[in-house]
Amino acid sequence: MTVQRFRKKSLLFAVILSLAAAHFQCLSYLGGPFSKYAVEAVNPSMVNAMLLSYSLVPFLFCLFIGYELSEGIRAENLQEVWGTGRNGLGRVVLAHLLVLAGFAFLLTLQYGGYNLYACLRYQGATLGYGFNLLGAHLLYLFLPCFAACLMGTVLALFAGRYTAYGVMVLIGYLSSSLFAELLEAVNIFGGRAAGRLLTLFTLPFQSRSLLDEDYGFGLEGYRFFRVAFWLLLLAGLLWLGCRMRRRWPALLCGGLAVLCVGGFFFRGSALVREEGPDRTSDVLYFYYSENPVRDQPADFAVRSCDLKLKITDRLKGTAVLAVEKNEVGADCRFTLYHGYKLTSLTDGAGDPLDYKREGDYLTVYPPAGERLEELVFQYRGEGGLSYSNRQAVFLPAGFGYYPLEGWVPLYEENEVPFAAVGAEKDFTLQVSASCPLEVSLPPAEKGYAGRTQGVTLLGGLVTRGDCGGMELVSASLSHRMGNIFWDEYQSRLDAAAQLGFDFSDKLKDKPVFLTDQSDWVNYTPFVEFSDHYLCRVPPMRWVADEFVHQALADAPEKEKVAQTAILLLDQRTRKAFEVNCVGAGLPEPMLGVIDLDRCGGWTVVQPFGEAVFRLGEEPVIAQVKAYLADETDTRTALEFLNDLRRGAEG
Repeated sequence: MTVQRFRKKSLLFAVILSLAAAHFQCLSYLGGPFSKYAVEAVNPSMVNAMLLSYSLVPFLFCLFIGYELSEGIRAENLQEVWGTGRNGLGRVVLAHLLVLAGFAFLLTLQYGGYNLYACLRYQGATLGYGFNLLGAHLLYLFLPCFAACLMGTVLALFAGRYTAYGVMVLIGYLSSSLFAELLEAVNIFGGRAAGRLLTLFTLPFQSRSLLDEDYGFGLEGYRFFRVAFWLLLLAGLLWLGCRMRRRWPALLCGGLAVLCVGGFFFRGSALVREEGPDRTSDVLYFYYSENPVRDQPADFAVRSCDLKLKITDRLKGTAVLAVEKNEVGADCRFTLYHGYKLTSLTDGAGDPLDYKREGDYLTVYPPAGERLEELVFQYRGEGGLSYSNRQAVFLPAGFGYYPLEGWVPLYEENEVPFAAVGAEKDFTLQVSASCPLEVSLPPAEKGYAGRTQGVTLLGGLVTRGDCGGMELVSASLSHRMGNIFWDEYQSRLDAAAQLGFDFSDKLKDKPVFLTDQSDWVNYTPFVEFSDHYLCRVPPMRWVADEFVHQALADAPEKEKVAQTAILLLDQRTRKAFEVNCVGAGLPEPMLGVIDLDRCGGWTVVQPFGEAVFRLGEEPVIAQVKAYLADETDTRTALEFLNDLRRGAEG
């Protein structure tokens, strides 16, 4: 009796804790995303990803509650009451499962309520994002919690208490971030198949990186196959455990579960991002450590590039390149990302061409005594961080999702995507995709056409609209932050204008494609093509800084002085500059590492601050303008600042 009372109390306590867990976890953000400053501080995608990352907690609670609630089914007194009826035990189990399904639904509603509040508070979520979020709650909360309830019931029917608790601990480990670390290592060293096999055991949401707003939550088909496998397998075991008179439904569930495993491993059903951009970066790190990038310009020209792309669960492309200015018998070098398998390479007449492929790099050999004039590439596959599937598309211009002339690096240091800006050529594009798609080329009679250095495709939860006079193409949620980005950018331009720079037309003269790749943080903030800008990440002040960098590319010492002066003149960084420019200490958050690197570090910032302190701001800024405008002045930044501090100038 004492044991039964303890079990009932522990069961009640677990139910209360599981219902309260959502509130404890979500209310911890009251100082951030749910505060009155939330609209300016954060967008819903960050909140939603944070909350769903805690889905392991309700999953484990449902596993425990499913076991404890069903453990008494095997007791003798219950067998006497229900076991004598036709399929009596099955009806009891079904009643338990209905209660548990309602409980899992209640847990999902609690988390979903907070996520819905974040969306309404932010007022930037679109209908598309709402459907994506709804699917995420179904895939990562309700179905895993219900599967956990089924697991608990199966354990109650087939295992003793100690065995069941041991299995629960094992399931908890397989669903935890600790196991995710093992998955990452296996995925890198053991191959994709081994990593996918272990991923079969992880049902709750696992993400160790910020959510890509263009992509949203991953709702690819193979993830649903994984959940369906467990639901069918557990349903078959329950049927056997209930000792039903007919066994064929259990066999049917088992057969369907095997088919779901096939769907889970079927290459065409999977988005291969290695379960997240962070793990993809790790895979790329090891790949490029063994296959270093190459940089060898082409000794020929490409006159035109005709692209036909079909985007389903992966990219299937055909590229027809018209080549000119190459010698008779000379080979041609191209770059095509190694994730795309080259299925055919022919000339304009359809005759196969000999080629050699080394990772990202191709060398095409012409027939003896002939000149390559037209090449037809056919390929299919995935692009790593530059993804393309039914849910979303991120194919930036200059990335090797189509053959690029010459050998060019596709990734910078630390696996940051590198956009190669080549020569202008005529592009035509025909593309079919399941998701809404924005293309940098202007529309044409059949698809898109234009003359540019590269083509950017951005699809998924994206939109195109005006933002402060800028034609912005970005994730729908980023448009809500667009005005904040634009104000920050404009503040930087105003500061640069006080030094004689005029960038007022920049970003307004052509569309801006703003990506949400968190892996691009701390690197070149944008790449400019002839018909569009490809901006990588906020803060937008770095974009304005890049304009200054380009204007003073031939005078790096003068750039240090200019960037330091802009930190002072920019009202958004002025306070941090005033606090930190004199004396030692760590930078304020607004005066970050990248800001300091552009200025040459503290060795430049501190002398500049001392000069302002001694002479005043206006005289120093006047001397800076003269220094920047005088092309004959070859002093280094420190020499110029030391002269200022000694009062030698003016």
